[in-house]
Amino acid sequence: MSSNKLKEATKFVVKRATEKKKTKKKQKDSQARSDAEKEKGQMFVLNKEHQAALIFKAFGIRLSLTERKELFGLLHTFLTTKENNLRMSKEDKEAAILLKPKFKEKPGDMVYVISNFEAAKRLKFKTRNPDDASKIQANYLNNLARNTRHITDKEISSLSQLGHGDRGISASQFGIDRAISEAKEKFDLSDSEVSQLVTIAEKQRIKHKMKINYSHDQIFSAGGRFKKTFRFVVSSQDGLKNEKDRVQEVLAFTDTLKEMEVLSLETSTLVPTAIGQVVLHNLANKKRKNKKITGKRKRKIKESASGSLNYKKEDSRVVAYAAQRGLSTKGVKKRRSSSAGSSAFSPLRLIGLINKELPDTVRKNMQAPGLENRTGRFAESVKITDVIQTPKGFPSFGYTYQKNPYQVFEMGRGQTPWASPERDPRQVIDRSIREIAAQFAIGRFYTRRE
Repeated sequence: MSSNKLKEATKFVVKRATEKKKTKKKQKDSQARSDAEKEKGQMFVLNKEHQAALIFKAFGIRLSLTERKELFGLLHTFLTTKENNLRMSKEDKEAAILLKPKFKEKPGDMVYVISNFEAAKRLKFKTRNPDDASKIQANYLNNLARNTRHITDKEISSLSQLGHGDRGISASQFGIDRAISEAKEKFDLSDSEVSQLVTIAEKQRIKHKMKINYSHDQIFSAGGRFKKTFRFVVSSQDGLKNEKDRVQEVLAFTDTLKEMEVLSLETSTLVPTAIGQVVLHNLANKKRKNKKITGKRKRKIKESASGSLNYKKEDSRVVAYAAQRGLSTKGVKKRRSSSAGSSAFSPLRLIGLINKELPDTVRKNMQAPGLENRTGRFAESVKITDVIQTPKGFPSFGYTYQKNPYQVFEMGRGQTPWASPERDPRQVIDRSIREIAAQFAIGRFYTRRE
C-alpha cells in the first residue's frame, strides 16, 4: 500500500475524531462523546468502600459494618429493580448480565447493567426523581441518631462525578480508536499500518499518564465492530480526580491528533519509507557485480513539517506543531537481540521505575476507611522485590512491606478488630502498583505479597 494512501487514512482519523455533534447548541459535544453516551447496554459500577469514604470525608459519619450492609443493601435493591426493568431484548440483557463479574475489579464493587450514560445520571440523582441513589443515601444518613444535621440528596450527588474513563474507556480514547478502526476498513490498511496509528495514540496516553483500561484490540473486532466482551463502564469518582483525568485526556487527545496531522502532510516521508530510501542509497553506492539497484533513494532525509489543529474544549484555541525528521546514511545498524538488561521495559528496569513512585503513590492512596497515613513508615516500607511469569504468561509482581506492626491489619494474618477488608495493606498496595503500572501499558498482571 502506498504511503499516500496511509496519509489519506491518517487525515480521515483526524477528521473523524474531531467531528462535532450536529445540534443547534453553541457548545457542541464531540460526536464520539455523544455516541459513547448513547451506546446501549453499559455497565454502572458503584464501589461501597469509595462511597463510604466520601460520606465520612464530607459529613464526618463513619458507617459501621452493619450500617454499610443496610445502606448498600437498599441501594442494591433499588439498582437491581432498575436493571430488571431495563428495556432491552432478552438476548442482549442476558449477554450483558453474564459479563457483570468481569467488571468487579475492586473489593466493594457493585455492578449493574444500564441502558446508557444518561440513565446512570438519572439513577444517581435528579431533582424530579421520586427515588434515586442520592435520595436513598440522604434519607438513611438523616435517620441515624448521631447525625446532627440535615443532609440533602443534592449534597450526596455532589460528592462524586460520573464518567467513562476511570474504569472503562474515555470518550476521547473511543473517538480516536474508533476512527482508526474505521480507517482500516475504509482504506484497507495492513496490520502494520494500523499498528503505526495505534502506537501514536498509545505513546501520547502513556506520556500524559492517562489511565488505560482497554487496548485498541480489546475494543474492536477485525471488522471494526465492538467485541462482544466490550462494554462502556460508567463509574463515580472524586471531582478533583475527575478533573485531573479530564486534563490528561485532553492533552493526550490533542497531541495524538497533532502528531497524526503532521504524518498526513504531503511533505512528510513515512518512517518505513524513509528507512527504505536510505538503505537503497547505501546499497547503490557499493560496487556489486551483476547487481542492479532500483528504486527511490536518498543519502539523507531531513524534513520539517508544521500544521495547526483546532480543537474546542470549552474554549477555542489553535496549537502550532512542528516535527523534524532526519536519517543518516552511515549505515542502518543490524538490530540487536533484546535482552533483559537492555530492554526499555525489562523486568529489572520496570521494578526500578515502579519502586521509584511507589511510596508516594501508596501514601496518597491511604485514605479512610482503609489505612490512613500518619508517620509515613508504612508507605516508605512498600517495595516490589521481583517479577515472575505465570503459567499463562502474565507478569506477577512480588512485593513486601514492614510486617511488624502493619500485618495486624491483614485479613487471614492479622487480629480482630484491627484486621478488615478495608484496612488490609494488600488493598492499597495493589491499587498503587496498578496506578503506576498503567502508564507503562503492560497489560494484565498480578500482584502477590511475599
